[in-house]
Amino acid sequence: MGLKNFVASYSSRHYDALRSIFGESLLGRLGVRRYWYEIDGWFHWRSAQEEAVSSFPDGSRFVEVGTYLGRSLCSLGEVVERSGKNIGVIGIDTCRGNGPEGWRSQDYHAGAVQNGGGTFAGTLHKNVLDCGFGDKIVLIISDSVSASRLFGDASLDWVHLDARHDYASVKADIEAWLPKVKPGGWLSGDDYDTQKWPEVVKAVGDVLPCAKPWSNQQWRWIVGNADNAD
Repeated sequence: MGLKNFVASYSSRHYDALRSIFGESLLGRLGVRRYWYEIDGWFHWRSAQEEAVSSFPDGSRFVEVGTYLGRSLCSLGEVVERSGKNIGVIGIDTCRGNGPEGWRSQDYHAGAVQNGGGTFAGTLHKNVLDCGFGDKIVLIISDSVSASRLFGDASLDWVHLDARHDYASVKADIEAWLPKVKPGGWLSGDDYDTQKWPEVVKAVGDVLPCAKPWSNQQWRWIVGNADNAD
């Protein structure tokens, strides 16, 4: 077995080990990359990404607000790449974590923040590069509402919210990003779960009462659709 075939046969499960043996430069020349599912994080809406990429045309722009280390973001990059469409992908995160939140009041990002000396921005960027999307995914290190001001009204096709999960933050995110989505575009979000994330569900219901449950514990609002029917 040649070196290229040997490396490729193990790359999907042992990228870090291969990088320590061969170095990133050689792996890059061999076309070996990290896969999104090797990145730490929480992600269960791949089917929603596939639906979005299938539904929107070339030239569309997608924004993911709240990327953590890039697991879902790099999955979206892969879905777009496989489609052959020219769809812009933008990831936004403060990279400083959310602090304790949820029904367990747990700080899910503390380890990554501490390991990065107060920010996981470097790890996020590195993961995007390792997955081969350095020229295809744009990263913005910012809070959600401030980042929304960088985009014109009705300029985006899909915005997916997965940043802070408290009521005030989810409400502010929806109000900030809704005007940025084109008519017919989607505003959606993660953790639509009354038991684990009741403040997310309440905020969505108060601001967008006709938003629909979608995919796997997601919600979606189709802009300009009067009843938001599927």
